[in-house]
Amino acid sequence: MRALLIISCFCVGLRCFAQIPVKVVEVRDGDSFHGLWNGKKYLCRLTHIDAPELKQNFGMAARDSVRKLMLGKAVIVDSLGTDLYKRVLVSVKVDGMRLDSLMIRKGWAWHYAAYSKNHMLADCMKHAISENKGLWSCGIWEVCPPWLYRKYNYQNKLRSCNGCN
Repeated sequence: MRALLIISCFCVGLRCFAQIPVKVVEVRDGDSFHGLWNGKKYLCRLTHIDAPELKQNFGMAARDSVRKLMLGKAVIVDSLGTDLYKRVLVSVKVDGMRLDSLMIRKGWAWHYAAYSKNHMLADCMKHAISENKGLWSCGIWEVCPPWLYRKYNYQNKLRSCNGCN
């Protein structure tokens, strides 16, 4: 029974793992990083959140915030699989705190409601908006969600994704 539990938790072929300490060796942006586990480097994507793209307003600030929190540290990772881009989808705890809620509360990420029904994270985002934290500093109408930014062409990005005026 225990062997079955261990196999189901690690799912090595599917790149699934549960409660695994992973060393963060590179932070790519506000919602993805490279982690080292068992001698292998994985590209990990945080679940539940979507952070601004690097070229988008607040993208570098979101990345820098994640870097300060976890670069070089061993973080605790839970995963349920991979996405279409072969990234390991993870939930992360840093120093005992959930990274997704920290990022949302600081105003460096959106609760990715299309893929997450977590009510606590939705509440964290409401608080960040009401307190004008991070990307919400200019108000709710001045931000461009990354899922739209990625779809927009150059003209639409210039028109709709300028940030604070």
